[in-house]
Order: sequence, then structure tokens, then C-alpha cells
Amino acid sequence: MRKRKKIVLIGGLGTIGRILHAGLKDTYELYVLDILEPSKSNNINYVKADVGSIDQLINAIPDDTYALVNLAGLSSEHPIPDAYDILRSNNVHVIGAYNVLLTAAAKCIGKVVFASTNHVTGTYETEGESSLGREIRSDDYPSPDSAYGAMKFCAEQFGYLFSRGKNISFISLRIGSVQEDEIALLRSGARAQKTIMSKRDTIELFKRAIETKKHYGVYYGVSDNPGKPWDLTSPIRDLGFRPRVNSQQLIEDNNE
Repeated sequence: MRKRKKIVLIGGLGTIGRILHAGLKDTYELYVLDILEPSKSNNINYVKADVGSIDQLINAIPDDTYALVNLAGLSSEHPIPDAYDILRSNNVHVIGAYNVLLTAAAKCIGKVVFASTNHVTGTYETEGESSLGREIRSDDYPSPDSAYGAMKFCAEQFGYLFSRGKNISFISLRIGSVQEDEIALLRSGARAQKTIMSKRDTIELFKRAIETKKHYGVYYGVSDNPGKPWDLTSPIRDLGFRPRVNSQQLIEDNNE
């Protein structure tokens, strides 16, 4: 039997981490790294570390890891945070993102998949509608709508530096709306029907990002929803992403 690739889900106890663990646990040897501790009922390979500490990361991440999937984030963000909150956010989204890359370089891990955000270009989108007269592309000039979006863009640039200077493959995914209860998300408002990335598509996109030979790339993560604001041409072309379940299908399946 061929040995499974070892993948570390950093911040893996969050929403996307739980979705990925459920969908990828039979494909990869998964480790979940988080500053929080899981409930005793969770059957996972758990390691505790704070992304703000390079020493903790290096000591916690298993040897022979194939890829780091950086999902670390904070649960709530004000567009313009106060002095206390900006320090907390900086520790996770800037220092933490840089530490993940330093760890990859130190442990000779050749790939980092980064969960970025659509807020990097947030001012181009309002309630699921693009203001550009076309779908928003990843090569459009960054226009963050928040400090959070600006920090995620900064982390993407760190990834570019490491892809060139340390030969680390860096794939950034600007995630749309993801929630474990997809129907509740769709009922939350009209925007979600355009911006949702279904659980099945989330798993597919991250798996494609892990497996791609592409050395560097920034892509939007969204299902092929009617009226979606972000362009999927590049992840379909470069990563072989095949979106399967969109908002319309989720609604139809729920009504059956």
C-alpha cells in the first residue's frame, strides 16, 4: 500500500478545517494544529500550537509533512479594528502567516495552501454583485474592504516571496462563503446564494490545490453559482478544479 501524504491543517478546528478533515481523511494522513483543544469525542491527530510562535510551529509540525494548509483566522473582524484588535489580528494573519512559511522552509516542506479571502478585493463587490461590469478576477488590482482583507493580501505577498526565494509552492484561495449548514447559510440572505462555496466544492478545491504542480497562484474559491461575483476561469484551468454543487442545486435538493 502506498504511503499517504501527510497534511497539516493549521487552524483545523474551524469551519473549513472540519469540512476538510471530514472530506480528506480517507485520502491523506491528516494532522490538525490549533491553539484551541478539540472535544474528547473528536477522532483526530491533534497537535497544539500558536501560529504566532515560530518555535511552537516548528516543534509541533510532524516530520515528513507534504503540505501545510493554513486556515488560521479569527472569528470576527471589524473593518477598521482598534489598537488591541489589530495586534490580535496581526499575530494571526500577518505574523502567523509568515511563521507558517518560515516553518515550511525550515522543515523542507514544499507546499503551502493558504486560505485567503474575497475581502482582498472587497470594494469591488456589494451584496454578491461585482461593480466591474464583469466577474472579479484574481489579477484585478487589490482593493481590500477591511484591515482583514489587507492583511490577507500581505500574506499572499509573503507567499510570493517564499515561492521565489525558498522554492515553496504557494497556492492562495480567496474563499467565498462557507458554512457547515449550507441551507442555513443560503437562507441568511441573497448574497450567500451568489457567494457560497459548497462543502463538496470546498473539499475539491483544496484537494486540487494540494495536488497541483503549479508553483504559485491566487484563485477565488466559490461554487459555480448563478450570478457569482468572482471568476473561476483560472482555478478550472490551472488547478483542474471541477465545481459540482452550486447554490441552485442545494436549494433544489432541499426542496425535494
